[in-house]
Amino acid sequence: LAARRLDELDRVAGEITASGGTAVAVRTDVLVEDDVENAVRTAEARFGGLDIAFNNAGSLGSMGFVADKTLKEWDSDVSHVLGTVFLSMRHEIPAMLRRGGGVIVNNASQLGLVGLGAGISSYVAGKHGVIGLTKAAALEYASRNIRVNAIALASVDTPMYRSSVGASEEMTARFTALHPLGRIASAEEAASCVAYLAGDEAGFFTGSVLVMDGGWTAQ
Repeated sequence: LAARRLDELDRVAGEITASGGTAVAVRTDVLVEDDVENAVRTAEARFGGLDIAFNNAGSLGSMGFVADKTLKEWDSDVSHVLGTVFLSMRHEIPAMLRRGGGVIVNNASQLGLVGLGAGISSYVAGKHGVIGLTKAAALEYASRNIRVNAIALASVDTPMYRSSVGASEEMTARFTALHPLGRIASAEEAASCVAYLAGDEAGFFTGSVLVMDGGWTAQ
């Protein structure tokens, strides 16, 4: 488990341990390459190798239409959304090659497939980039027994969603209405997509995008 907030990492690690599993929490800022390398090396040291990686970090970033964003804002936003995935894969792939293969799942978004005129152009561009990077890496390493796929989720009930969209009743109603199913996804539903792509049943999936968006992109 690798993220910036050690308290949250320790909480989840405790839940895994209590249920009979084994977990190691490593404080990691995925914008910092040394941190990413340390997380991967720790996984190899503690578990004998890296078999599966789920890259799930990012933020909505700055708000504003394209012409209103500064270059600094743009670079920061894209680094958080796309650069973090690149840095992670840059160290995960060599570890998987040492292992003889593996599976990578990248968290993209339905906004990696469509646009949204809500002043988050850099987020949208970054998520499109995640899907492109996923496809390119899948082709580069298919012959080396590494599968690389992405999930494209719409709104999911997470702390990030609750602190942004969910902080306003108006925004909550607006985003809920964008999902034809009339609700947002649960974190457990999102996790099931990751587990499927990481498992043997999805062994013929690579360079694919598994879309779970409540009908958003069907409109």
